[in-house]
Amino acid sequence: MTPRILIAFDGSSTAGLAVARAVEWFAADSEFHAVYVHGTGETIRIPVAIPPHAATRGLDPEPELERRIEKQEREFIEKKIRDLTDEHGVQIRLHWRRGDPRHEVVQAATDVSADVVVIGSRGHGKISRLLLGSVSSFVVEHAPVSTLVVR
Repeated sequence: MTPRILIAFDGSSTAGLAVARAVEWFAADSEFHAVYVHGTGETIRIPVAIPPHAATRGLDPEPELERRIEKQEREFIEKKIRDLTDEHGVQIRLHWRRGDPRHEVVQAATDVSADVVVIGSRGHGKISRLLLGSVSSFVVEHAPVSTLVVR
């Protein structure tokens, strides 16, 4: 049976370290999956200039702006995964999800039948963790399999 390793990936240097540790610690013949979650509840509103004629045509610039941001985000993450795949000499299958990263990582572990989840610790301070919660803490508590937190 080929072990399935799920790596929670957000494009950060800590996520890159999680990939490196997963490849280092688990057999080269493992099946590596990375899950990236585009957070839908954390949308950043960027003020944009709306051409005067847009209102008369009934155009809403926000959905188009969000599509462009998500497209650029996807291209950035896919390139990072390709670079890590080349660097470590393994195949990593990327799973793109939308929603709350905590719940989506846990669900992805079930969906890919992962044997272990590897996730980076972002190192937020105590106040941030208290107010925002910790994705890694949530995954440790709720994942259906063991979770390795990398620092």
